This record gives sequence, C-alpha cells and structure tokens, in this order.
Amino acid sequence: MSATSPILPRTAPSDVVLEIWDRQAQAKEKMRPNALFVNEPKKQHAAFKIVEPGLATKGNGTRIFARVCVDGGWTWRSTKTDDLALARKWKEKWDRKQWLEKQGFVAQEAPAESGGKGTKPGRGGKGQETQKENDSTSSALTCDQILDNYVAAGHPTIKKRKLKPKSPRSIQNEQYYLPPLRTYFGPKIAKLLTLADCDGYHRWRKQGGYIAKFLLHGKPAERRAKGGDRAVDLNLIVLSNALELAIRQGHLESNTLRDRGQYFDDSTIRHCREVAPTPRGLVLIVKWLEANQLQQDADLTRFLSYSGLRLGEGLNSRWPQVNWKEELIYVKRLKKGVFPFVLILPELKSLLRRMEKEAEGDLMFGSPFDPLTPRDDSSYRRRLAQAAKACGLSHVTPQGLRSYFVTQARQSGLTDAEIAQLIGDKTGPSLIAEVYGDVRPDHLLAVARKIKLTALTRTIAGRAKSRKKAKQ
Repeated sequence: MSATSPILPRTAPSDVVLEIWDRQAQAKEKMRPNALFVNEPKKQHAAFKIVEPGLATKGNGTRIFARVCVDGGWTWRSTKTDDLALARKWKEKWDRKQWLEKQGFVAQEAPAESGGKGTKPGRGGKGQETQKENDSTSSALTCDQILDNYVAAGHPTIKKRKLKPKSPRSIQNEQYYLPPLRTYFGPKIAKLLTLADCDGYHRWRKQGGYIAKFLLHGKPAERRAKGGDRAVDLNLIVLSNALELAIRQGHLESNTLRDRGQYFDDSTIRHCREVAPTPRGLVLIVKWLEANQLQQDADLTRFLSYSGLRLGEGLNSRWPQVNWKEELIYVKRLKKGVFPFVLILPELKSLLRRMEKEAEGDLMFGSPFDPLTPRDDSSYRRRLAQAAKACGLSHVTPQGLRSYFVTQARQSGLTDAEIAQLIGDKTGPSLIAEVYGDVRPDHLLAVARKIKLTALTRTIAGRAKSRKKAKQ
C-alpha cells in the first residue's frame, strides 16, 4: 500500500448488515402498502378434541359438536348439548334427515310448543331470517300438502286466466285417485319430484303395491289393488293438476310432471261400443239375472238399455220424475249434460209400470240396506260382468248399455246429432260416431243390399220383374 493512500476506518461485518436492514425498512415505509405483501397474523381457532368418532368438544368448553356433511362438504355443527348420549341421538337424527332428503322425502318434525319464545320480525337480521324460514318452508312442501291445497280449492281446472270448476262426477272420480297418490307420493317433497318417481309409481301400482280399504257387506275389508296404464295416467293427471295450482298460487316454481307423456296406448282404447251387448245378448243377461234372484239388477239393466242414461243418472232416478201424461222422465244430467228428458218408449213403459207396483219408496233403485239411498254402483258392475261371462258373452259394462241405446237409435234412422241431443251429450255428433255408435253386421248387410252399382242392372231387373207380374 502506498504512503499517499488514505486509510479508511474499517467497519465490522455485523454493522454493515444492520445498516442494510435499516435502509430496506425505510424504503418499505415510503412504499404504498400492498395487501399481497402484508402478512397479517392468522386468527387462532380453538382446536377440536375428539370425544368419539364423529363427536368432539371445542377448546376448553364442554359443548359437543358433530362432524356432518353439508352441501357436499364436511363441517362441524353444534349439538346444543353437553350430554354425550343426547349428542349421539342428535347426530343420528341429522344423518337420517339428510338421507331422507336425498331420497326425495322430508322428515315430519313436531310442531313447536305454544309456550316457546316466538320470533318477531323487526329491524335488523331477525326479520330477514324469518322471511328466509318462510321461503324455505314453502319450497319444502310435501305432496300431501299440495293435494290438501288442491282439495280445499275444490279440484279446479287450471286455465291460464281463470280457474274453471269441474263437474261433481269428475270431482268424485278424482277423490278415488287420491288414496294411492297419498300412499306413494305423500311424504315426498313436491319440488324434488322427477319423471323417475312417475316410473316408480307405475311399477308400484302394476305390482299391486297399493292396498285398498273399503266396506264389503257393511264390514271393513282390504285388498291389493293393481293399477293399469290408464289408471296410473289418470292418477298422475290429478297430481299434476295439484302442482299447477300450487304454481299459480306461488307455492312452487315449476311442475316437473308437465311433460311426462302417458303410459297408456291410445290404440288399445276400448270404446263403449266394444262393451255393449247385442239384442240377443241383452235378453240372455236379463234372464240369467232373474234366474239367480237378482230382479233389481235385471230391471236396472233393461232400464239403462231402454233409456240411454248413465249409471249414476239411472241410480238416482225417482218416481216423482216420471210424467206419465207426457210419457217423459225428467233427469238431472251428469257432466253438464243437455236435454233433461228421457222419452218413455213402449218397452220402457211396460217395465216402469211393473216396477211402480213393487216400489217401496221414491227411489227406483234403492239400496237393499237403506231404501232411502241409491244402491251401490260397484256391486252392479260386478254382477253385470258376472252375468255376461256366465252367458258366454264378451265383457259388458253399464256404459255399454248406453251404447246399446245409441246403436238401436242409429239403426232406427236417427242422425248422430239427434241421438247426441237425446242422450244429453253436449259434445255433439262427433262423439256418437267415434265412441258410442256401432253398426251391427245384420243391419249393415240389410242396408248394403240397397246399393245400386249400375243403373242398367237395376233397369233390366226391374223390367223383368214387371213383365213377370203382368203375366200373372
């Protein structure tokens, strides 16, 4: 080292390091704070102490928490108890409720006691929580509640701008469909219904899963009742109507059963004319019923065949409704029918005269247990089918007897429009031609013989016939 070089003071390495740290700290103080570089201390949570699998306490407390799955993620929920046995029951109840909701059911919880503290919606978060609870309650309505609402509304027909009431007979039919619907769909959450539930209901009914309870000869009875494709479709239509009403009233957002289609094939529909007897078949059925001491059933069969009335209209017929002078019967039509009169033809007149002498009350066909009430329609249906089978005929129903009257009227020369008015059907001639009316082979052949294929053939035949008459 040269003599002229200045001698600088030597600094310790530790001091250099400290000086660099101070300069960096001053520079950081001058910079704007950035959240990405600020390391805040993490909040310390109390650790869980495992009591047994799925249950634990938190920190130094004694309150027990349960490990549960919520929305696909695992978390801890308070059991609100310090008792281990009660905590186990709470966790079992939670797991059971989660499983039911996953399967499409909702667990019925006991209502709160009236003495409990009520929640008043006020300012702050309490009112909002109450509103959320109300929303969750309305969105978790069960099918039983939806059907109850539909029944309370009177089984309306849902239209876009109005609720159209149904006829009493349609409401009565829908009431028959409610028990199996409640048995299968009752506890299910309405908003969680899927088309798979409809398929499951279809299989359940076809396998005889529903057990019908009814009175047989005045005594309670049970029987497994299978439901065909048509019955299942009618049941699901009622459920769909109830869901549509809930949507209209704001209880639901959508109807998942709206586009389900149908199980029944329209090509296999058995119309009324296919379950109607021929004149010879009607005579055989009446004779069989009379031979088996079923005179009332025989009289009812002929009454329906000679009047064209529905079974419900015939069973509710009363003697004061008969006008012997005008030869008319005043009838209260079902299904909003028209033309409340039945013409008393000679065959019907002789039947009524004999029945009037044996009458015990105002009703023409009173119940054997109570003459003041109409007889049961289901027993007559069974006996009519039994009589047809015993006579070697195809299946016959009360609606087929109505078709018998229509067919006889057509063969007598009445038009379909006249017949529709005569039987009180407001649909008109289209229904007569498609459903009720039939053309029997003997009548068809008799009419077909009047066909003229060529004018020459008829002219030559006519001349030959006239010449033959002239010679005689």
